[in-house]
Amino acid sequence: MQNEKYIRLLDSVVLSNNAVEDFYTMYNDNTEFRVWLDRFIPEVKKCEAQQQNNPWHKYNVLGHILHSVEYMNRATAELPAADRRMLAYTMFFHDIGKPDSHIVRKKKGRMIDSFFNHNIRGCEIIAPILPQLGFDDSESAIISKLVYKHDLFMYVTENKNNNPYKKLLTPELVKSEISDLNTVGDGSKLLRYLVMIGRSDNLAQNEKMTADSLHLLDAFDSVLDNIEEQVL
Repeated sequence: MQNEKYIRLLDSVVLSNNAVEDFYTMYNDNTEFRVWLDRFIPEVKKCEAQQQNNPWHKYNVLGHILHSVEYMNRATAELPAADRRMLAYTMFFHDIGKPDSHIVRKKKGRMIDSFFNHNIRGCEIIAPILPQLGFDDSESAIISKLVYKHDLFMYVTENKNNNPYKKLLTPELVKSEISDLNTVGDGSKLLRYLVMIGRSDNLAQNEKMTADSLHLLDAFDSVLDNIEEQVL
């Protein structure tokens, strides 16, 4: 019962439209909640300590996470409560693996923080946590899949180039992503949600860097619109 009490408190901040302020108020002012959360999800405290010396970011990892949660919650006001909760926690967990994946590397003459495969580490971290938060097997599979794929759009481009890590945005690529997401739910709906995740993630980054990424997300939505119209 005690655990349920604190999960309700965590829900109240993770589902808040003012998640940044509400989380830090709860965490700093409620000692019992802070002790519980530090034990239940110790990676949250690690995210607060993890800086992001990288041109794409302007917050530490936890600050970025909480800002992305806010953007998601404001975008999902009209969604069913269960979907809204899944997406809020997807954002809360999308970068939870960054501290364990942190390296410093040289890029274009400067040292930057990088977090390769943090999505994979994040999925490992949340696997035992999601059932304790009350998510059933289906919901847990969806959240894990979305966390795993949240950086999908970094590897997609609207224009052909010589980057071997970039795939061209085409209807075939979008259909392939829908097919993959169909393994855990309604692929078309989940791809829409994945675009929302990408958008919330970008809006919580350095706005000087994200214009092209946000445009790509709009283009993804457009391709998905066309595919769904053809089905109808």
